Amino acid sequence: MSRRSSYSFIYNLQRIILLVFFTTTSIALSIPLAMLVMKLSPNQLYPLVITLLVYMVVVVILGAMIHVISYIPFNLATAFDPIKNDIASGDISSIKQLGERITSFTVQFYNFSFLDISHAYIEIQESGIIGFESNSQVDKVLKEYSMLDKSRVLKEITLAGKISLPERDYHLYILPLWLGESWLGYMALLSEKRISRFFRRFLMEYEGNFLDDQIMHVARMNKK
Repeated sequence: MSRRSSYSFIYNLQRIILLVFFTTTSIALSIPLAMLVMKLSPNQLYPLVITLLVYMVVVVILGAMIHVISYIPFNLATAFDPIKNDIASGDISSIKQLGERITSFTVQFYNFSFLDISHAYIEIQESGIIGFESNSQVDKVLKEYSMLDKSRVLKEITLAGKISLPERDYHLYILPLWLGESWLGYMALLSEKRISRFFRRFLMEYEGNFLDDQIMHVARMNKK
């Protein structure tokens, strides 16, 4: 526990230093930018205001991206620990239990501006579609398009299209589940916004470092 607390302290300190550096750098760069605009457009306030507003928007967007990039790695490992512990203790002993926990965790954790998962479902061989929230419309779409079979040929997360639910439209992503060369199934992820290729890598790391081995472990336990 003390080692984890020490690591957490160091990590949070690094994030604070990064935030302070980013903030001070942004403020420092705004000064020469303002001076340049005033030099190019003397005695005109409008260009200066517009330039600074655009600059602030860019800074906010970059700051949000830095927050996501720096937040996920450490906090994901810590947040996922209870699931690993419940598998080790036997509290999670079936694929259905694991699927419900994983889908619930995925929706709760990935709640960022650039990476927002609204709904998640998982399906492996002979398990059926599992989710912590049932949705017959999503089940129907995934079955009609035979997503389980199609996920066999996927090696990375793929945008499958759009799906319309009563509340709104979502982008449907298929995240194949692989443990080495062994195909396990897939996870269906619904997001209101399109996820950039850069942030899709985070979901692939999530699958490779957290999901595949736990799913394989529980699946093997069920076969015994």
